Amino acid sequence: MALSWIGSLITFQVTFTELFIAATVVAAASYRFGWRSVALGSFLGGFGVAVLAAVLQVAAYSVALHWLDWVSALLLLGFGLYLTYEFITGLKDTQGSEPRAIGTGWALPLNAGGISVAAWALAAEGLEILVVWLGVSLRQGAATATLGVAIGVAVIALLGITLRGTGVFRRVPPYVLDGIAAVMVTAYGLYFLRLAVLAGSA
Repeated sequence: MALSWIGSLITFQVTFTELFIAATVVAAASYRFGWRSVALGSFLGGFGVAVLAAVLQVAAYSVALHWLDWVSALLLLGFGLYLTYEFITGLKDTQGSEPRAIGTGWALPLNAGGISVAAWALAAEGLEILVVWLGVSLRQGAATATLGVAIGVAVIALLGITLRGTGVFRRVPPYVLDGIAAVMVTAYGLYFLRLAVLAGSA
């Protein structure tokens, strides 16, 4: 199956948005609990979501092929509505708190607090990425969906390494990114819905 750059763009946009939000938690936790604990927790959270993605994809492919367009459309439209809700909710509180002063716990040894906080952050945001990844992969292949996710992870990692300590992840309102992602995800969901309707009427 050929790569769809539009599909990759959708998964990239959502991955960037959700990992940017997760980075606000991870960045703060690194200075409170130490980078080692946060790194391990992030890996565990991300790995858990990846395993779940593989299981759900296998399960979804057991569904008759003509239903996959409907499954993809509903996943994307549902998540688009959720992102729209997040955007509207974020608009109600535009007076975000000022960036907090950086703590001094960067070099702390492994501890349960840091591992659990980072694992929770990556798992929570990763599940949202999973919804869109699954919606795109079922229709256009896992390679297309995974490429977008990989680019999103790489961009966030590069930003984190380059801008560590600047507080950038606390200065950009997450709801702005949610709004952009909501438009793209909803539009793609409508596209898949159109394909499903046309296939059903053929």
